[in-house]
Amino acid sequence: MLYYSARAKSLLLVSFLVLLGSASIIAGPAQNGLLDLRGVDLNKGRVSLTGQWYFYENQLLAPREVAAALKSFDEFPKTWNDGRKSGTGYGYATYRLYVLPPGDIKTLALELPQIYSSYALWINNKLVAGNGTVGTSEEETVPQWMPQTVSFENPGDTLQLVLQIANFHHYKGGIKDPIYLGSAELLQRHRSMAVASNLIESVMLALIAIGFLITYLFRNQKKVVLYFALLCLTWALRVGFSNLYVFISLMPDFNWYAMIRIEYCTLFLTMIWAILFLSRVFPKEQHQILKYLLVVSNIFFIAFALLASPVSFTKWIPVYLIFCALLLLYGVVLVLRAWINERAGATYLTISILLGLLVFGYDVSAYEGFFAYNPIIFSAGYVSIFSLMSVVLLVHLDIIKSKGKSISKLTYKDLYKESAP
Repeated sequence: MLYYSARAKSLLLVSFLVLLGSASIIAGPAQNGLLDLRGVDLNKGRVSLTGQWYFYENQLLAPREVAAALKSFDEFPKTWNDGRKSGTGYGYATYRLYVLPPGDIKTLALELPQIYSSYALWINNKLVAGNGTVGTSEEETVPQWMPQTVSFENPGDTLQLVLQIANFHHYKGGIKDPIYLGSAELLQRHRSMAVASNLIESVMLALIAIGFLITYLFRNQKKVVLYFALLCLTWALRVGFSNLYVFISLMPDFNWYAMIRIEYCTLFLTMIWAILFLSRVFPKEQHQILKYLLVVSNIFFIAFALLASPVSFTKWIPVYLIFCALLLLYGVVLVLRAWINERAGATYLTISILLGLLVFGYDVSAYEGFFAYNPIIFSAGYVSIFSLMSVVLLVHLDIIKSKGKSISKLTYKDLYKESAP
């Protein structure tokens, strides 16, 4: 028990330090296309460049063209779907913002999120970042997603940011998450920590998956072991193709169409393995009809993502999130029933499963824009959950021996009883 208490305290300490390192300073928002940061210490935190930006809809303008063009103001960030009566995210536009930076920092940096679905960014007439190719038609535009952090020299007076965005390949258009400004040292350190946490998460889950696949093939051929191995393996793959898109940063020319299908299909497969795993862990509490309904619906979404265009299947992601909510509800009801029925081992496994439901729910909420995405917190949470669940399975497979009585024993019958096909 002391071991797990110490481990929990260590995780809390790491999370606290990470949050301090990536803290945001409240400044602004921008008013009428201007954000004054001359009194802000960007060495202590990053500033989100939110507020009113100059907005040039249906215009792709170079920095030297924006001054003479017809303009309006629009809130930034915001997807075009949310700002249009039609709800469409297709088209192109240019944004402009003036920033008055503090003069005591030599090198600044911008933290750029995923943008739908291609962009080019200039600072004081110099192209500093971009993903894909912007254009005025589907044929001219090449989509790509690769969140990045770019550094540049502080001019000491005024920064003019000009951002072109074009989208013809995804249901959403525009930009959902804010752009952050800070010192280069601060933001590059945050980027390095985030990428490292993603890589560690992916490697650790892959190793756990391989270990349990070997266990399934050579020692214990129970489906609960196989489902857990596939769950870990699928999530390890998904880590590189979502949120930070670390795989794309390593291979910038990777095909966007393949990338987005991997991103969504690994999500759907994760749901399938999680449903089957939960049903095997608590076979007496499962609901057969609901289980198969959730599995079949995820198989349908996999087929839809593989056969349809990204514009088509991404349009229905809000509908899929309803199935995610049903899965979360199914998991909560299942483990609570196991708890109430006092199943052997239910307490320990329930804690890890409920923690998993909370972290995944937070992940979905961040995708919808209710919370700011913190990759380090997500990685630490998922690694902790999968590690905890793997230890429980190893203990009850008698591969490792439990010390003391702090972990309630799962009987062979409770853990491995085969449910009806």
